[in-house]
Amino acid sequence: MMRKISRARRAELQRRAHEIRRQGQRSGSDIVRIAATIRAELPELLSLEAWRLAYGWTRPHVIAGLSTLYTEESLAAPPVTSSMLCRWEHGEVAVSGEYALALCRLYQATPRQLGLPGNSALLAVTAHPVEYGAVDAGRATPPNGYPMTADDAARAALRESIELALEVEGPASGPLTREHLTEAVSYYALRYSSFPPGQLAKEVHRTRSLIGAMLRQPQDEASRAELRLLAGWLSALVGNLAFHLGDYPAAAIHFGTAARLGTAVGHPHLICWSLGAQSMNASTQRRYPEALDLAGQAGEYADTPLRRAQILAWGELRALAAFGDARRSEAEQVMAAAQDQMAADPHGDQPGRVGFATAELHLHCAEASLLLGDHTQARAHAEVSWQYIPHGRPGWAAAVLVQARGEAARGRHSDATALAHDVLDTITAPALRETLRVRLRDLDRDLFAVAGPGREAHELRERLHTLPHLMPADRTSEEPNGR
Repeated sequence: MMRKISRARRAELQRRAHEIRRQGQRSGSDIVRIAATIRAELPELLSLEAWRLAYGWTRPHVIAGLSTLYTEESLAAPPVTSSMLCRWEHGEVAVSGEYALALCRLYQATPRQLGLPGNSALLAVTAHPVEYGAVDAGRATPPNGYPMTADDAARAALRESIELALEVEGPASGPLTREHLTEAVSYYALRYSSFPPGQLAKEVHRTRSLIGAMLRQPQDEASRAELRLLAGWLSALVGNLAFHLGDYPAAAIHFGTAARLGTAVGHPHLICWSLGAQSMNASTQRRYPEALDLAGQAGEYADTPLRRAQILAWGELRALAAFGDARRSEAEQVMAAAQDQMAADPHGDQPGRVGFATAELHLHCAEASLLLGDHTQARAHAEVSWQYIPHGRPGWAAAVLVQARGEAARGRHSDATALAHDVLDTITAPALRETLRVRLRDLDRDLFAVAGPGREAHELRERLHTLPHLMPADRTSEEPNGR
């Protein structure tokens, strides 16, 4: 139960929040930073009210904004009243899932930032990700004069909110700093595919370096464990970014750090994910026995059907399929088992980089089918995969390139190269992950494996030769081991 705040005190809190907002505007602070300052200096206010005051909105402004969101989607305006919003802001009534999502869109914030129901990336992610910039940027500027947050600004604002909280709570951090760190990890995980890997890697490294500095300070055991878990998930993301930049040795180091931190704090999900990622990294380098061993270790920590499906697809399936006919039967059994486990999970797909989804499962099945020489199955799985993914995302491109290899296997070289050109026309060079470049090189090899490759194959090869190289990310944060 919250302690009741008198009307006089609420008026004083709102006056002080107004001053903080004006000071923030004069200094050029963004909404995230202003809301964080209000929460830090006025802890009696809950996050939802702090964000409204950071925007300078009245409750009627919020109600009008929610109504506009629903109207733009041809839905009836929600029956939200000032008294209902007041009870939400004071923590007297929980916000329902539909309204929570609408409030996140209106405020351009995550559920955690607003103190609303919603799981972070540290747990099983079961809700659809709230996307910064989801509201049309062409809409009229809100009454406080701030435009809607763009992706680049949102990433920087998350880190700045952590740095501001550190200024308030001190170098060892405190609850608000750790809350903002959790929000950052969730945002990086859910928006992972929205950014070129090199660009995102710099931001994640910088955030992880902040935790490294916190861990060098005296901490109580509970706070240290929370920070180490956050550092573990950031290490997992840094490893995945190194993997997508083709820096496989660095990826192995970061995945190893994530697994060790997961073990240190006893977090099965982090251990499972990190070992599974290590297995995939080993398979990419054709170290298949090692990949199978790592997948076996990861499987011991896979405590849900979805995670078992993930480890079967990430680790065992690709490694077994790489042996071809020698282990075909085992690969086919694992492929079927992965699909069965996915279907058995009561929560279904979990979005974000630390989750797993139907599209990703079918992509792995498609690539395993290619390795086994079953091009019909490869095309079928690729078609299912890309139906689940928005056009232009890396997952879409991966499924299209598997489809292209299937077309090449049928001798339809013109169709295969057209699909490859579609990917190259859609995905910018900085966003073209090493995994996609490997698929393009595999397609190129397929096209030139026949006698007298056609003009289309030569044109595609020339285009591939002109692609600028991916640059590995600077290792700007040390491995937070042993702290």
